[in-house]
Amino acid sequence: MAGTQPMRRRSILALMAAAAATPGSALAGSVLPIDKVFPYLAAYLGLPSADRSHFYLAYRAYRDKHPVSDVKATIVGANGARTPIGFDRQGMVVSRLPDLAELKSGAQVTMESAPFQLGPELRCALPPSTRIEVVELNLALAQVNKDVGKFAGALAIVLPKFTAAYFPDAGGAQAVMTDGQAQPLPTVTVPQLGAVAYIEPAAMTAARSVVFARPPSRVVLSFHPKRA
Repeated sequence: MAGTQPMRRRSILALMAAAAATPGSALAGSVLPIDKVFPYLAAYLGLPSADRSHFYLAYRAYRDKHPVSDVKATIVGANGARTPIGFDRQGMVVSRLPDLAELKSGAQVTMESAPFQLGPELRCALPPSTRIEVVELNLALAQVNKDVGKFAGALAIVLPKFTAAYFPDAGGAQAVMTDGQAQPLPTVTVPQLGAVAYIEPAAMTAARSVVFARPPSRVVLSFHPKRA
C-alpha cells in the first residue's frame, strides 16, 4: 500500500555522500585540488560514454552531513582564471561541472564560506516530463549497479544495491499498470523537500509508466528507503 514514511537522519538523496565518502571537511579559505572537491567525477567521466548513457552525477553542498545553501567557492585554473561555482537555494551546483581535462589540469578550488563538502547525487538521464516509462528507469538502475564498482572505488563494497527512483517536486505520482489501472506511488519524507514519491520497479513489476502532477525537478537513483 502506498504511504508516507519518514526518513532516518541521513537523507536518501545524499546517496554516496551519506556514507561520508567525500574528503575531510574543508575549512573556509582552504584551497583544495579540484578533483577532491568533486568526488568520483573523474572516475565517472573516465567511463566509456556508452556505459554512463542512462545516468549522470550532480553535486550538492553538505555541512555535517546536512544539505546547506550558504556556501561559496571559486575554481582557480592553472592559468589563474577564476570561475565561481554556482549554487541554487537547495545547495545544488547549477554551474557547469568540470570536464575530465579540467579535473586533471591542476586547477584548485578556493572555499570562501563556512566549511562544506560536495556530495554526489546519481540522476537518471531523462528530460523533464509528467510521464516516464518504467523501462527507462530500469535501464538507468541496471547501468548504475553495473558501473558503481568502477567509479566508487572501495565504497562500492558497502553500498546497497540501487533499487529505487525518487521524484522530488513532482507532487502526486501514480504508476500505470499493464491493465491500465493506476496505483499511487509510496512516498518518503525528505528534509527540505517534504514528501517525495518513489518507485522500486523490481517490487512493482506490473508498472509500465509513472505519471506526475508536474514534472519532477530530477529523477534520483538510490537505495530502498529505510524506516525511521
